[in-house]
Order: sequence, then structure tokens, then C-alpha cells
Amino acid sequence: MRKRIGLWVFVVAVGWLAGGVYRLLSGSWLKIETVQLDLAPLSFERLQFERIKASLTPQFEAVQGKFFWQVPLTQVYELTTKDKRVRKASVFREFPSRLRIVIEPQTPILAYLSNESRIYPVAADATLLPAVPLADALDLPVLRGEDLRDEMHLRELALALFEQIPNEGSLRKKNVSEIYYAKKDGFKIFVGEADVEVKMGDADFGPKVSRVEKVMSYLDSQNIKGRVIDARFAKKVVVRVRNNP
Repeated sequence: MRKRIGLWVFVVAVGWLAGGVYRLLSGSWLKIETVQLDLAPLSFERLQFERIKASLTPQFEAVQGKFFWQVPLTQVYELTTKDKRVRKASVFREFPSRLRIVIEPQTPILAYLSNESRIYPVAADATLLPAVPLADALDLPVLRGEDLRDEMHLRELALALFEQIPNEGSLRKKNVSEIYYAKKDGFKIFVGEADVEVKMGDADFGPKVSRVEKVMSYLDSQNIKGRVIDARFAKKVVVRVRNNP
């Protein structure tokens, strides 16, 4: 008799436990109610982040209302990083009902100007980011040349050239208005403030930049404007005033 009572109590207990677990797992509090996108700490790319957020938010509407275990974090991560503007992303489950994504946007270094007058920010890894309206274009040196759009290694060379330019001096980063590439002559740098065109070729940028900096410092001291500086040669720099033969 006691064995039967004990068995009955056990069955009832298991039933209650199973029902409790079922109610627990089927409760709405385990469903994703919100997907929160945050800018990574120490990132200053707020405008870039807002554009990413505007694009991704509608895509995450499909996961709202699903149970947490129905939405693998890897799937959320892959969807987030598919956007070329995202450099890094971290995905967190925050119980009871929130999915949180922390995004570090790419930092644009240059702005590629296409033949169709569209602006494509160029990230530090030479990725061509989605086009932005001209009104929203960042204050970055313009990168021009048809081959640069499809040739990533050329964009890498352009970034390598820009990296060699110092932050101070007659030839400095903030005064570079444009970097242009053509197969015939390689890269050219246009320095807006001094009205200078510098021919750099497509290799050995470090020594060439150093020589050009010295030449520009001298010409600035002589107040000579409108120069074309040809630094494509191995050991010399040729200077002429623009519009002269």
C-alpha cells in the first residue's frame, strides 16, 4: 500500500515538475522583445553607427517574438558583420527579453569619388564602404581614378601612400586634398593649401615623401606657388612651375 502511495506521489510530483518546466519554457518572458544596437565604447564614429543602425534595425525585426534558443548568436553576428561598414561586433543575450549588439564601425580614411560623382568612404583595410550622399560626405582627402574602384590592391597602395605623409610640415595629411591614380603615371598627390601637384609613381613612397617634404619646405620659404613636383625618379626630384613647358 505504501509503495502504491509513494509511486502515486512520485508520478504527481513529476507531472507538476514537467508542467512547471513547460510553462517556464513556453513563457513569453523567454522571447526576444527588443534588439538593442549600441556603439562600442571609445568609438567616435557616431554618424557611421547611426547609418548602420538604420540599415540593420529592420532586418532584426524578424527575430523579435522568437525564443532565445531559436536565434543562434552566430546567426546574429553574421548578419551584423555582413554590413561592410561594421569593423567588429559583439552579441549578447540579456535576459529576460533583450538581445544586445555592440558595434564598432569602420573608420573611413579616404573618400573615393567615382565617375558618377558618388562618394564611397574607404576604410583602413581598403574596403570600399557603401556610397553616402554628397551632403553627408566626410571631410576626407578625395581618392580618384577609375581603376581604384575595382582594384583593392590599388586602394591599399593609396592608403600606404597616405600613411607615409606626416602630420606636420609643408607636406602634411590635413593639407592633402586629393590622391589620383592612373596607370600611366601612378599616383599623384594634390596639396590644396600650397597649390601643388606631386607625382609619386607607385612604389617607394617613404623616401619619395621625405624628399618632397624637403623640396616643399624650400619652395615655401621662397614663396613659389603653383608647382608640379615630380618625385617618380629613384634619387632626384624635378620641380617646375605649373603651365610652363
